[in-house]
Amino acid sequence: MKQKTKEIFMHPIKKEILSYIDQQKGAFYGDIVMNFRYPKYTVLKHIMELKEAGIVIKEGDGGKFNLVSAN
Repeated sequence: MKQKTKEIFMHPIKKEILSYIDQQKGAFYGDIVMNFRYPKYTVLKHIMELKEAGIVIKEGDGGKFNLVSAN
């Protein structure tokens, strides 16, 4: 596993976001923001980093964020 990916999985906010998306079987940005006590920008920053790392995907415009399958 790349060092950057390891760092991503170790970050507490990212871990919370990933866990929430997994538990919900996908989640909209607004639902993720409402579930956490962090500012919207903070949540967005972490979601975008997860997306750039290929860990989550967004399904269409305004779609749900989902975890990328390991298959």
